[in-house]
Amino acid sequence: MSRSVSHDHDAREGLKATLYCWGCDHSSPIDGDWVRKSRGTKVAYVYPDCGTVIAERPRENSGPDSGEAWGRIVQTSVSIWQASKAN
Repeated sequence: MSRSVSHDHDAREGLKATLYCWGCDHSSPIDGDWVRKSRGTKVAYVYPDCGTVIAERPRENSGPDSGEAWGRIVQTSVSIWQASKAN
């Protein structure tokens, strides 16, 4: 007998949706008992009992920070100015 494809798919999805704490061997779904702490443009997943940071992921709605945006504006302005000066 062979395994069904859907069973293999379900097993892989279960592994993706579970976080494991290497500090104390706790495991829980990503939306389980982990504490989410904002750290700039990232969110840290922390297990509250031992304080171990399990993962840091980009915030869903994080855009470029203001310094990055201003840097692009200045760089573009300088490029345009240099191009107009060359003509």
